[in-house]
Amino acid sequence: MKKILLSGCLITFTALSGCTTMSEVFGRDKTGTHDVHTTTNNRAPVSGLNGILVDANKKMTLYTYDKDTTNKSNCNALCLAAWPAFLAPGPVDPTGSTYSTIKRDDGRYQWAMNGKPLYFYANDTAVGDRHGDGKMGEWHVIAVR
Repeated sequence: MKKILLSGCLITFTALSGCTTMSEVFGRDKTGTHDVHTTTNNRAPVSGLNGILVDANKKMTLYTYDKDTTNKSNCNALCLAAWPAFLAPGPVDPTGSTYSTIKRDDGRYQWAMNGKPLYFYANDTAVGDRHGDGKMGEWHVIAVR
């Protein structure tokens, strides 16, 4: 019974995530480049590339999630497998900055832009990939000028 329930949950998550295979749910990237991206100062490690916001380290595309609220992530558990959080080393004073950190439900800190938590997409495996843009109509790249 547990196996049937677990299988049903995975199938439902796959369908709802807009993915067609399990590799699309959990990503193809096995390098660890989507793990923790940190900085030792109070500045968000971000930059612009081809008109979109990326992390300054690996130049991977960053996304926002429409279901998040200001200073609160609603992407947890299985969602984080497909949409890894852009983690910060700790709390950051947002005074005078577009970027700040939020404290996640698991106690870790995540970078945010104007209070919106930032994420990677696990299927973006190369610089410039934007495979998550528009997923489920809820995930979006961030344009920069």
